[in-house]
Amino acid sequence: MEDQRRSGEGEGLPDDIWEKFEKDSWGRIDESAPKEPSARARMVEERFRQEEAARAAAPRRKRRRVRRPRPNLSEGRLRTVLISVAVIGGMIAVSALAAWLQYGRVF
Repeated sequence: MEDQRRSGEGEGLPDDIWEKFEKDSWGRIDESAPKEPSARARMVEERFRQEEAARAAAPRRKRRRVRRPRPNLSEGRLRTVLISVAVIGGMIAVSALAAWLQYGRVF
């Protein structure tokens, strides 16, 4: 068969093989060809460019961030500890008073 191709004799490639070659070649061309954006995509892209240009041209406002002073955590913890001690001491005092009233002695 190789001799026939070299000499130019014979049919060459069968039709089914040739059709398969054409389909495969066109498929690869379609996949590798660059895609042109649609009209809508071009329109949206142009609008984004205009908005970006308008943002760049507009003067920027400086936003000042208002910072609240942080509470002193040591004062807050001290207050919590003092309140806790007062509550627990009050509960002990009430319990001792109840025991003294009921039994006549505390311990």
